[in-house]
Amino acid sequence: MIHVADKPFSPGESRSMSMAEDFLRGISGDALSCKYNRVLEDIARVYDDAILVGAVAAAKYIDPPHEPRVTYDVDILIGEKDFSDFLNDEIPENILHELENRFADSDSPNHSLRHRETGIYVDLISASSKPVSGKLIRRIVENRETTTERISVGDRHIRILKPEYLVAMKLNRCAKTPRSERGLCDRIDIMKLLKSRWRGDLAMDHEIIRSIINRNEIKCYGSIVDDVTEEIGNADE
Repeated sequence: MIHVADKPFSPGESRSMSMAEDFLRGISGDALSCKYNRVLEDIARVYDDAILVGAVAAAKYIDPPHEPRVTYDVDILIGEKDFSDFLNDEIPENILHELENRFADSDSPNHSLRHRETGIYVDLISASSKPVSGKLIRRIVENRETTTERISVGDRHIRILKPEYLVAMKLNRCAKTPRSERGLCDRIDIMKLLKSRWRGDLAMDHEIIRSIINRNEIKCYGSIVDDVTEEIGNADE
């Protein structure tokens, strides 16, 4: 997931900014015309058990006046067999046909695929990917009915990780490398998720989060919750 500040300006910047603007317009209401939704629709055609994670998933739960962090790619969690088949170029013929029709190989080592229609990059991840927690990913995949929900994308549906599990995924890197650019980006996402789901029926379930993270991540999460508590308290005064 790449924040606008993570990349130097380049000749391709106008295309990236257009993608980001289109994504933010989609979040504000016109979701079916959003380019990112077209990517998700095509992912769902290829991998029917795919799960949307990362910054695009977080944006679904971030409500005004908070704004989603700008991103230039889509993070997709797939099963271990599908991931192994992809890495080893042993993709079954029916999946390969759908994949090649809609996606091309990425021109960047940091991405797995490039969507042919929109040019948006897709990162495929699994329990064996770094720096995610394999234990957490396996728990998500094995309990997808309780760890995810389904959203509509065009004429398809795709699973999206519930906010508590998104926070847990992001805490893994945030706690390990808190001062890195990506660690800071993850912290920002967590804070915005917490602010959007601070009160009411949709409030974040802190106990779920604490039950699936390790001791170091619990400490990091406590610090983030304290910062959000102070910030919201100051805003309410």
